[in-house]
Amino acid sequence: QAWSTQWPAEGRAEAHQQLADWVKAHGAKVLVGTPVTCDAAADLVSWQWTKELLQVLEPGYVMGLAVGNELELLYSQEGIDSNCITELWGGGRLWSTFTSRVAEFDQMGFGSIPVTSVFTAAVLDGNPFLEDPSKGLVNTFLKQATAKYHTRFAFTFNIYPYFDPNLKMNLGTTTDCSLALHQASCWDSTTCLGPAIMVSARNKIQQLTGSPASLFWVGEIGWSSPRASALGTDMESCEAFSSLETFQTFYKGFLEWDFTLAGVAPPDHVFYFTLRNALNFGQQEYFGLINSCESMACKIASPGFEAEQCEVTPPGGDG
Repeated sequence: QAWSTQWPAEGRAEAHQQLADWVKAHGAKVLVGTPVTCDAAADLVSWQWTKELLQVLEPGYVMGLAVGNELELLYSQEGIDSNCITELWGGGRLWSTFTSRVAEFDQMGFGSIPVTSVFTAAVLDGNPFLEDPSKGLVNTFLKQATAKYHTRFAFTFNIYPYFDPNLKMNLGTTTDCSLALHQASCWDSTTCLGPAIMVSARNKIQQLTGSPASLFWVGEIGWSSPRASALGTDMESCEAFSSLETFQTFYKGFLEWDFTLAGVAPPDHVFYFTLRNALNFGQQEYFGLINSCESMACKIASPGFEAEQCEVTPPGGDG
């Protein structure tokens, strides 16, 4: 997201330039997102801000453009009118917005850069993907996107074993979740949820496209500690599930994962979620490796560790 109405407008150009300077100094690439919501006018303002950022980044430093994020969950948000969902999917507003944004993106010189729309792993519950007019016609959208953009289109899914609704307590207990906890937090077995969901995603992508090597990104994967307020599964009653120890286990497993999957090609890119704690649809989550932008230390630290203050050198400065 290039900017927010909650941030001071006078700081936007400087912030964009500072980001571009850092990206270019370090040879990084940015996945740039622009929202699609029930407020088309606000979406257009956000898109203008996105284009401002793209102009200072330049094509060589942009990994992709994501138009819309987790839109199959929009129906469940408070205050959302069902007419908006109908217009977005059945009425074609998502598709027309997507193609319009990509056309402008191309006119700006980004015609070879991948494009995507991000969904959660919940859309894997379909044949091959979710197709429910009351929630989202995701299968139809993905068919349209791959037919028009071919291999340029990236399938992007946010994968969260942490929120898996199928996780249950150990039999005979209401507080012990050791079996589910291991399945959700491990990385070294075909039964581990994170890798298993990626395998399912890869197979479903192939079912849709016929190719075992379509562009596949994991937009988010991570763990929350303390417990995320949005956790509404049985794991809500298991103290160990959202403990800092489990948070560390999951992150350590991710770092040690060799990027292989059983029988299928791995994702082309995985984003770990995330650097700092944040709100999501107004609900507090704790997926960050640090608590806030002002934090000097990681949440995972050795006993007695104290972070030292450090001086940050601005891009292009000495030091």
